[in-house]
Amino acid sequence: MRDVVEIVKSSKPVVIYDEKSVLAIPAEAVNVEVVKLMLKHCDEIRVALPWKRIVELGLNRFKVFNGNAIPLDFKSLSADDRAEFMNILAKGKLNLDDVVYPGRIFVEEAKEGGVLERPNFGEASLDLARLSGFELAGVYAPLLDEGEIADGKFGIEFARRMGLKAVSINELIEFRLKNEKLVERVVTATLPTKFYGTFKAIGYRTPLGEIVALVKGNVSEGSVLVRIHSECLTGDVFHSLRCDCGEQLERALKKIDREGRGVLIYMRGHEGRGIGLINKLMAYKLQEEGKDTVEANIELGYPPDLRSYGISAQILMDLGVKSIRLMTNNPMKIEELRKYGFEVVREPIEVEPVEENRNYLRAKKEKLGHMICIND
Repeated sequence: MRDVVEIVKSSKPVVIYDEKSVLAIPAEAVNVEVVKLMLKHCDEIRVALPWKRIVELGLNRFKVFNGNAIPLDFKSLSADDRAEFMNILAKGKLNLDDVVYPGRIFVEEAKEGGVLERPNFGEASLDLARLSGFELAGVYAPLLDEGEIADGKFGIEFARRMGLKAVSINELIEFRLKNEKLVERVVTATLPTKFYGTFKAIGYRTPLGEIVALVKGNVSEGSVLVRIHSECLTGDVFHSLRCDCGEQLERALKKIDREGRGVLIYMRGHEGRGIGLINKLMAYKLQEEGKDTVEANIELGYPPDLRSYGISAQILMDLGVKSIRLMTNNPMKIEELRKYGFEVVREPIEVEPVEENRNYLRAKKEKLGHMICIND
């Protein structure tokens, strides 16, 4: 990893790859030559920033487009202005009067914890900046191979031809796991429950706050039943009919109890797909006015889904879990956990829709890709 850091410090990009490949560099290190190289060989240029940085810069006033990105330009489309824009996003104060919306540079939300929090290219570019001593802001652009997004093999060969370094997301994960950890096991206590038997309640300190894992039986061997449950006060506590969260929580706990073995991680900080309780209630109000759940988040100035599952992955590693039967309808959970090296098989956990949540579930299926069957 030292050779990768050295080339980045000299303001040269590196290739990051998994199934696909990108050119990446810290935003603070971007210069005109890098921008021209990306424009010649890559698809759209993306600037990855932690959400709090996006808010500090005032960029959340512009609506998210196509997932978690805000399309912007700065002054003009010249390579000089684009390089200056990326440098400013990393460390300067931005005059929003100089920003053009929509534009062709895509500012995207990336997790501050890097690939240990979410194993994607945006987070990997943040890690390049972190490891190289730059401000926590990254730039990356997908490489193109005859007009199509290039795969990892192409990226490795491109790096060789251009005299650049190449590093995989898995290598970044392994390097950071050897040198740091984002979760701390603090306490284990017995938790007898009214409906689901007795669990071990294990408390963790994490960047998202205090998180509890409920564990039953020996989970360090074989394929383990797992539920990663996003906090939902309205559904889990008040049994709201606007979502399926409360019923999913109850079904997961009952299934673990029946099998006598499994893990449920209760992810605090995930309320409203990461936007928080008050904002979720504001999204409810927008849904009453005709928006769906995805449109409501965007209208409030957020991406459709701010959640990530790297913290959960580290908790599962700490518990010794290796093979997972994951109770979920969300393909993003499955994809992320596999990137952390787990064997993952999906266990469906669908709840029969009711009139109050039918549109909510339909939007999750059609716009977020959730694996839900809805019979009208």
